[in-house]
Amino acid sequence: MLVRLRNRRLTAALLLGVISHHLRAEDPPGAFDSSAAWTSFEQLVRRGYAYLERPGIDGNAILSTFAPRAKAARTDAEFIDVLQLVAHNFADPHFVVGPLDASDWAVIPTSSDIFAHYNGKDFRVEEVRAGSDASNQGIRPGMTIATIAGRPLRASIEAITGRPFAQLTPPQVDFALNTALAGHRGQPRSMELIAGQKRKGFTLAATAEQAKRVSSGPMLETERRGDLGIIRINNSLGNNGLIAEFGNALHSLADTRALLIDLRNTPSGGNTSVARGIMGHFVTRDMPYQMHVIPYEARVYGPTRKFVEYVAPFGERYSGKIYVAGGHWTGSMGEGLMIGFDAIGATTVGSELAHLLGALSNETIAGSKAKIDLGTEELFTVPGQPRASFRPCVYLEQAERNGSIDPVVAAIDVESGCQPKP
Repeated sequence: MLVRLRNRRLTAALLLGVISHHLRAEDPPGAFDSSAAWTSFEQLVRRGYAYLERPGIDGNAILSTFAPRAKAARTDAEFIDVLQLVAHNFADPHFVVGPLDASDWAVIPTSSDIFAHYNGKDFRVEEVRAGSDASNQGIRPGMTIATIAGRPLRASIEAITGRPFAQLTPPQVDFALNTALAGHRGQPRSMELIAGQKRKGFTLAATAEQAKRVSSGPMLETERRGDLGIIRINNSLGNNGLIAEFGNALHSLADTRALLIDLRNTPSGGNTSVARGIMGHFVTRDMPYQMHVIPYEARVYGPTRKFVEYVAPFGERYSGKIYVAGGHWTGSMGEGLMIGFDAIGATTVGSELAHLLGALSNETIAGSKAKIDLGTEELFTVPGQPRASFRPCVYLEQAERNGSIDPVVAAIDVESGCQPKP
């Protein structure tokens, strides 16, 4: 899974070449040295991680909490296990420590099909991924989660974060909760949920099975609903072949009055070449679509490095009205497309997005075999709003399809109050 994520985000890594040159340590030596490895890891995070401090996340406190545990690790495997706890405490799906084995937790949102939230009293299902085993078995928003793998929710959350539940902030609790629902990599899951007064047990397939099924399927699908054309992208934003596939699909729908670009199934992100290859069909001139800030340079050298990325006209132009849909399984470059389309005047529709933080960099550290994925660029809308704070213009509490019911299409049918930007 980690290799797949890296491949999908290769362009982001290439864009960070200058940073990586400074951050990347030498190849790990033959003998494991926990103190040297922790020093290398801590320096990487403090200098390069773009989201060291944010609401609910105190990066300095997290590093201080786990430093003694990491330095006491007797083997590299134990050390990597501690670093995974650190990553979970940052509550950022882009922050992944590998190499991963069968006992590790699944990487979300790619390997997840239930999104839940702790409201201070109950652990409540907020959304269920379309076409997933959870959806097919009848798990629905509004259900309360009682146990996962026979354990109380608090115990599962403590196992994922390595800290007492009472010490965790709301973002940390929710991240660990959703990781627990995704389960261990490649392993079936069991859980009990409550709907009304009824308590029911569920045995669900490993979330990795859905990820593999999507990966082996078509890059996109098209549909017509009257004079509305729909292009659904199936987690392929990291495949450069999608650029031509999208152009062909758009040509087949050129006579429609309106187009819906559906990004609700893009949890693994992608690269900016594909994103610009898609957006280029909908502009007539160069237009800005997202802003980048690289904290490393300010932290190490002083001056801030900031730049705006543009999309240029490309391929056949579509002249109808544009809608772009996203939801809890719209991650990373999918979120970049949401803010990009918003910037160029399309109408965005959907729920909260996946909130994957920053452009991804892939790093190694000295003294260990650990491989680190983390966001080393802060990303913003063109006006300066953090990408993770972006909400679609036509906002829905739930955006996932359920059989023939599609809340996004229903919202488009009645949409009137969200005007495209000039």
